Amino acid sequence: MTARVAHAEDLEAVLPVLRAARADSPLGVQLINPDSGALNELLRAWFGMENSSLIIAEVDETIVGLALVQQIDANLFSDIAYLHIEALYVDNEHRRRGVGRALMHQIAVVAARCAGERVVTMPLTGARSEQRFLSGLGFIPAGSRRIAETAALLRRLEQPAGGRDKRVRGIDELIARRRRSRGLPETPPGGLSLVDLADRAERADQADQAGASSSMQVSRDVQTRRPDSSATAIS
Repeated sequence: MTARVAHAEDLEAVLPVLRAARADSPLGVQLINPDSGALNELLRAWFGMENSSLIIAEVDETIVGLALVQQIDANLFSDIAYLHIEALYVDNEHRRRGVGRALMHQIAVVAARCAGERVVTMPLTGARSEQRFLSGLGFIPAGSRRIAETAALLRRLEQPAGGRDKRVRGIDELIARRRRSRGLPETPPGGLSLVDLADRAERADQADQAGASSSMQVSRDVQTRRPDSSATAIS
């Protein structure tokens, strides 16, 4: 399973997953028709917008999840730049297998690359499982949305799923709150810049994929190895 930023040639294969995500939306038929004939054109128009990115997750080269994100620059209603998650969706058959976490990893890298200090989302379905997933990654309520510091999210995603250090997390959040209350700039973990954190996360991801590929090759070699002639039974 891999996650990456999508290219224009991926858009056709994204449509079935996007339709499923629309069908799962709590807004219902009053606003959303999952089978809209204009969906292809709407997706391509959104994909071509400045500061928009489409992230996809694949299993055996089949798209099983997606995230629509948009970079928001500092403006009249925000003093900082942030990355807004328009939608984060994984199909039913592939949930609880790390797909959402892989998508979020790529989202955090995109946020760091565009100097977005926060990652902000409004849960697509509002389901309890979705709320637990976001809480587990350090997202906190911000009005009707959820918000997490990009640097803290990248560090959280470096840890194995379920291996969170709650004490370290609590200290980090306390320090961050104190710095904000004093009007001080955010300090990324370890004093690294967001770009440095993004580089480190991508290097680790590439190493993990290379290791997984090597393990699969070893497994294939073992399965296809011919039996030793000395072990052949003679009748």
